Order: sequence, then structure tokens, then C-alpha cells
Amino acid sequence: MLTNNKFTKSELVAKLVLNECGLDDPTSMPIKSIILGRRAFYEEVPLTSKEGEIVSVGGRSIITINSNITFESKKRFAAAHELGHYEMHKDLSPIFADTEYDLINWYKAGPQEVEANEFAAEFLMPTEIFYNECFSKKFGPHVITHLAEKFKVSKTAAILKFVKRGNHPVCIVYCKDNKMKWWKTSHDFRPFLEFKYDEHPPIGSVAYESFTKGKVYYSDELKQQIWKSDWFKMRYDEQDSTFYEYCLFVKSYGYTISIIWED
Repeated sequence: MLTNNKFTKSELVAKLVLNECGLDDPTSMPIKSIILGRRAFYEEVPLTSKEGEIVSVGGRSIITINSNITFESKKRFAAAHELGHYEMHKDLSPIFADTEYDLINWYKAGPQEVEANEFAAEFLMPTEIFYNECFSKKFGPHVITHLAEKFKVSKTAAILKFVKRGNHPVCIVYCKDNKMKWWKTSHDFRPFLEFKYDEHPPIGSVAYESFTKGKVYYSDELKQQIWKSDWFKMRYDEQDSTFYEYCLFVKSYGYTISIIWED
């Protein structure tokens, strides 16, 4: 049963838009058609140093997505992010330009960027459907792969949604250029993370190995066994225990997202 059922304002707006579009399954219609149906114009052209933008002038809005984005799943998220700006913010600012940083730094970006990301996540991965796809599944990297494929989103987007709406307690840590930048835990995750902003991830972590050795795991090796003490603060009388880390290493952008859990 879904226990974390409190929704933010931007998530509620996403639900409203889905309802107004008559969409139970957001993958059933191209995101371009959805945007056009909301009376905004959509185009894909080459952009420099940004993944998407929305320009609103005289009551009209144009959403532009970088045509150089390789993966369709990433284009979908960028487009849903800009749609979030259109639905919530077009009267606040005539122009929003969004970089990779804005799309990935959900917990460190400005408030309007956070809202646009929350909108996109709920719009593309409605919570009730998302949770049902997780239900009764034992957590592991295969669950993230399934969710990404089901909702036609990136594994990064699926991980960021899972920490908030998944069925297993997890912690995620985002590192950029071998430095820890932010972290987030699910509401029922208890261990206390040893996090030091802008310092390298723990030496025993898979994230550290990815940056220092360029190591990438595949298939059955995606789930790597680590020790609780690698990432988390231990009580003086506590015996170390087994945890697991799945580290998504996006080499082209120089970042990792580690999802850490206990069976």
C-alpha cells in the first residue's frame, strides 16, 4: 500500500493536467502532441549549453528542446520539465532556459526548477501507477531498469522518482566530478549518512571507484555489496553490516547517482 501519499503543489498540477488531457497512461501519446494540445508550440532545434527552453510572449509560448539530445527518454523529460514551466510559471518570467544541471539537481536548484522537475516526474510517472509497478518486487537495479522502460524515462529519472515513491527504503547520493553534491533518502530510511559537501565519496563506495578507476558494472554485477560504514555513521557499539550500492555512472556529464539500500 502506498504510504507516502502527500503531494506537492506541482505534483497536483501534473495530476490535473493529465486528467484534463484524459490520459491514464502518459506514454500513450507523444509529448509533442500533449504540449500542442495545451496550446503551446513545440519544436526541436540545436541548442547550445541548454537542454530546453520556453519563451512566452503575448499570450503565446514556444517550448524548444535541444535536438542534439541523444536519448528520446531524456527529450521526454526535458519537454515535460518545460511543460511544467508553462503550466505554473509562464506568467512569472517570459523565458526559462534549462541546462543539464537544472534537470538533474532536483534538490539543489532554485524553487521554480524544483517545481518543474516535480511536475515532470509526476506527469511522466504518475505515483499510483509507479508504485503499482514496484509493488511486490524485491528491490534491485532490475527494478530501476523496468521502471525506466515502462515509463520511457531515463534511469536517472526513475531513481529520483523511486526515492520518493518507491516500495523500499533507499538513500541516493549525487556526485559530480568525484565530489558529493547532494543526497536524499526515502521517508522510511533510517541510517544517518556521512555526507560532506564537495568532498569525494567514501573510498569504499562504488561511486569513488567509478571516478578514480573508471569502473562500470553491468548486468548481474550492477548490485555491488558494500559495508554500512562505507556511507553511514555507525554507533560506537554497532557491528558493521552488509548494504548494497547501485551506481549509475554518466561519464559524458561527469556525474554518478548512487542508490544505496539494505535488503
